[in-house]
Amino acid sequence: MQKLDAAKREAILNAAKQRLRTYGIQKTTMQEIAKDVGIAVGTLYLYFKNKDDILIASAESYAQKHITDAVEILNSQISPSEKLKAYIINRFRAALDTRQSTSHAAELARAVIRLKPELLEEQTTWMRENLQKIIQSGIDTNLFCIDNVEQDVEIFLYSIAYFFPIATTERYYEPEEEKLCMVIDWFIKQWSSRAELAPRKQQIWL
Repeated sequence: MQKLDAAKREAILNAAKQRLRTYGIQKTTMQEIAKDVGIAVGTLYLYFKNKDDILIASAESYAQKHITDAVEILNSQISPSEKLKAYIINRFRAALDTRQSTSHAAELARAVIRLKPELLEEQTTWMRENLQKIIQSGIDTNLFCIDNVEQDVEIFLYSIAYFFPIATTERYYEPEEEKLCMVIDWFIKQWSSRAELAPRKQQIWL
């Protein structure tokens, strides 16, 4: 069995993404992708069996970028308030870049949801879990005071949903990052104010 080259696979995927963003799914062929990369069509089929396979790989690549960015933010030394803002703004800019990079964003999104519907659910779950981790770290350090973390995360997600237009919609409004920051800051202020009024956790020294 022929050993596949990871760098070549990445080059193919990048070329395919560019062509799909430019021409859409119907006007993109495997032959054109192979030509862009400078390989034979037969070689391309060793890495991806068809355009659907490429679409799924592209979506998984986007999801992996989300994971990588999130891990970097969560492991950073900044405060929970700063982490919360950095994480949401990172997601906002990634979504904005996806929408603005192509006029075929809705078509591509519909195709991915059709081919791998669980990917959207995985992304939603991952985002919710990351938010809970960040907010819980704020509670643990007495920066936030929240009685029901899951409930507040749910309300927070509903509150910022406006800033993340549904990817399958053809026409987009363009939400402003400044307004999103205003919403995030409002939640941080509420949680921080409660923490200032709440009694501090007692330190137990052994």
